[in-house]
Amino acid sequence: MRLMLHCCCGPCSLVPGAMLLQRGVDVTGCFYNPNIHPLQEYLRRREGMAQVAAHLGMDMLWLDAEYHPARFLEPLQDHTQRCEGCYRLRLERVARAAAATGHEAISTTLLYSRYQNHELIRQCGEELAARYNLTFLYEDFRAGWQQGIDESKALGIYRQPYCGCIYSEYDRYHKQLKKLFVS
Repeated sequence: MRLMLHCCCGPCSLVPGAMLLQRGVDVTGCFYNPNIHPLQEYLRRREGMAQVAAHLGMDMLWLDAEYHPARFLEPLQDHTQRCEGCYRLRLERVARAAAATGHEAISTTLLYSRYQNHELIRQCGEELAARYNLTFLYEDFRAGWQQGIDESKALGIYRQPYCGCIYSEYDRYHKQLKKLFVS
């Protein structure tokens, strides 16, 4: 099977990439993440992904020319729907790339994370794959959570402290801001 794997970052790609490659799946990673904010964070995560791709011997499709946070922010007027919009944005672009390059299936390393909504990812992935005559490979990679953490640390790969978007950065750090408030 030829599979295009959406890769959100290096650490989250270690376990899914290795598992799929070990099974003999023909995997091409795809780095498309306009949700990542700010640009310096994007560059750090891209470098980490390059390190993991080299480590795994995984081919990559880099869609850096399409990085622009407005692609993520514009459709998200209601930020309560931000995760679904983000999943759809990225998986739709990967599905288009997969269909254009003769891949049969898509999946995402978001399925490695304990913090992502697996059911929603699966729903979006299956819908978008069907639209492009592809298969969505759902696999729960969370069992390898600690293995991925340990391996990324051992390899010295940058580990990010938040999901990537401006909203998740705010959620992660707003407690520090609250400490500055004067009652």
